[in-house]
Amino acid sequence: MVHLIVAYNILEVSTVTGQDQEVIIVAPFGVKPLFDYTITLNPKRPKRTDFEARVYSKRWLQTWPKLVVNA
Repeated sequence: MVHLIVAYNILEVSTVTGQDQEVIIVAPFGVKPLFDYTITLNPKRPKRTDFEARVYSKRWLQTWPKLVVNA
């Protein structure tokens, strides 16, 4: 089962997790950011320093150099 989750109460708007074969999409902010290759600070949890630390610790820009970070 693959879960494609755009979570509401995580620091960033678009989060994806994957497992198995089935796809379930939960996207309260929509899926457009996933296809635009962007990650954006969640407006419901506007903690910019935590968001920036997460981007750094997860090494998202090293893993996906074309990713656009909107903080």
